[in-house]
Amino acid sequence: MLAWRFVWACLCRPTPKILYRWRNLVLSAFGARISGAPFVASSATIQIPWNIELEDGSCVGDKVVLYSLGRIVLRKRCTVAQESYLSAGTHDFSDPRLPLVVGEIVIGEEAFLGARVFVHPGVHVGEGALIGACSVVIDDIPEWTVAAGNPCVPIKHRGFGSRPQR
Repeated sequence: MLAWRFVWACLCRPTPKILYRWRNLVLSAFGARISGAPFVASSATIQIPWNIELEDGSCVGDKVVLYSLGRIVLRKRCTVAQESYLSAGTHDFSDPRLPLVVGEIVIGEEAFLGARVFVHPGVHVGEGALIGACSVVIDDIPEWTVAAGNPCVPIKHRGFGSRPQR
């Protein structure tokens, strides 16, 4: 962990946007599963890279935190906008010992998480879903759904049927 933090701070934080492939290479060297060409901002914070899976075209915006105590998967062409926080770990507050609870987070293909969205452990955001800024996502969000709020709730279907026409 110490090596990871040192390498990211020294070799990735100071890099410009255009060097995203370099950051992907460093993430891969520390066990992240990278396919295609995802984008990870240099200001992003990734807790445990070996619990991260990034698919082609996925985007991790400025100052995003991937608190990857459990697995976090970003599917093709999804976007996690600036200052969002994906937390794959928390504590069981119903138990006085406060044991650690981890859960996989999956962000579906072409989904979009607005700025400052918080995602709880174990949540799956469906393909093409759109999550409004500052939402707190505690339950799964169906595909092609617009959702927002604290707690985040579905508002409407995006109207594309099952997939937008290209």
